[in-house]
Amino acid sequence: MKKLFALPVIGLILGAVAIATEIKTNDVLPASQQLSGAVVTCIKTALETKETALISAFTIYQNGALDALNTRKTTLLAAWDKTSKKEIKTTISTVWKTYKTSLTSLKSALSTATKNAWSTYQTEVKTCK
Repeated sequence: MKKLFALPVIGLILGAVAIATEIKTNDVLPASQQLSGAVVTCIKTALETKETALISAFTIYQNGALDALNTRKTTLLAAWDKTSKKEIKTTISTVWKTYKTSLTSLKSALSTATKNAWSTYQTEVKTCK
């Protein structure tokens, strides 16, 4: 049964390789299909803006996550300086809740920033035409 499934898949792969070898990557496009320098510059500017926004969003997420981890570490260690089991348990519970809330907020902000960066990029690229 496996052999019967593998044969068509191998045939598709070999067919794709055969077609790909026939496509020449150095063919020059006709003048009507070539992009003007202004369009390329516009797209590159939009791309630069998007990538910079994505890098910034991930940097903010990373720094926030590191801050949350350091805060969690410090407060967990401080929790064990408490005198009663009840205080220790309550503090540890609060620390974990705060940490989880912080990460949820960071993830949400990252998601929003990423969506905004892509949306802005798509809008800017449309104006390049």
